[in-house]
Amino acid sequence: MTWENFEMIRAGAVLGAGFSVGFAAIGAAVGEGYAAGKASQTLAYRPELSGDVLKTMLVGQAVAETAGIFGLVIAMLLLFTPNAAQPTIAAWAFLGAGLAMGLSAIGCGIGAGLPAGSACLGIGRQPSASAQLTTLMLIGAGVAQSTAIYGFLIALLLLFKKLPDVVSMPGICALVGAGLAMGFGAIGPGIGEGIAAENAVYQVARNPENGTLLTRTMLVGQAVAESTGIYSLVIALLLILGT
Repeated sequence: MTWENFEMIRAGAVLGAGFSVGFAAIGAAVGEGYAAGKASQTLAYRPELSGDVLKTMLVGQAVAETAGIFGLVIAMLLLFTPNAAQPTIAAWAFLGAGLAMGLSAIGCGIGAGLPAGSACLGIGRQPSASAQLTTLMLIGAGVAQSTAIYGFLIALLLLFKKLPDVVSMPGICALVGAGLAMGFGAIGPGIGEGIAAENAVYQVARNPENGTLLTRTMLVGQAVAESTGIYSLVIALLLILGT
């Protein structure tokens, strides 16, 4: 391997690491801020519920932070994975890995924060349903994180795939395209599933006796919203396997 090739691979890894953790931080921070804002809104008129509200807020923020942690893990792998034995085209695979993880985490971080904020509002409205609201929040936020897991999977495949020694334009486009397909394809499902969870959680606070119906409706709606993320995953896999 020439010094120029090594430098190109290293540049791809560094840029991919920046995309991974940089984009991932956006969604997680917005979701966590949303949860904190709704917690503050609740405590402004129900300060006696500070214990339950703060606990729910922190749990919800921890779930929203997951996507950011995925981005950090991929960034660390990109920075510290040995590059000496890699073919030159690995530079583009590393860039695709960063895009897949970073972009996919945006929607999931935001989506996971939405039910957390709604749960904080719901506790203010219906303190007796605190446990029920927290459980539904965790389910809804967990589903909203699923496409970030797809992004994490695609990033790992791009990181550790055995690549050809020949650099070709179709190969470069396939590796970067896989990252873009999965990254952008995960933004909408993450936010959409979060919206479904947000409204289900708050409506349970209004009518706790309808919790089972609302939970079932939320999960069905989230499953449909998830479908486009699965399409993106399939295309990303085909692009990677065809390289």
